[in-house]
Amino acid sequence: MRTKNLIAETIIFLLLLMWAYTFVSKVLDFDTFRRQINGAYLLSSFALPLPYFLQLLHLSLVILLLKKSWRKIGLITSLSVLLLYTGYLIYILKFAPSIPCSCISLYRGLNWNDQLWINLAVLTLNIIGLIMFSYKSPPHSSHVQTTY
Repeated sequence: MRTKNLIAETIIFLLLLMWAYTFVSKVLDFDTFRRQINGAYLLSSFALPLPYFLQLLHLSLVILLLKKSWRKIGLITSLSVLLLYTGYLIYILKFAPSIPCSCISLYRGLNWNDQLWINLAVLTLNIIGLIMFSYKSPPHSSHVQTTY
């Protein structure tokens, strides 16, 4: 059972790093992020509130994954957000008349195909993490209760 705990905690740590990096990188260059959202295919109609909402969402994911009692909801929320981002990527790559900005890219300089592969890998990790977290063994109690 310790292996499942280690796998779950490692995946949570990696997701935490990814969402924290995403949050901080967008905050540090928020004007560019906001302009890119404004010019993005399908997103421009939500250009005013969307950058703020996404930053709040990224920060919320970090908090949910940090607090042990909220981690399961954090993993589920992370999975949901990744599914939405990945769905958007697939839609843009398959159906959009042109490829817009790289504003949803995890790292600058990634093209949309690379970002799709990264998303699929992180989605897989998130699913494994959720499964392992669900089967995690509880921490050992220092107080042992016996009944007679």
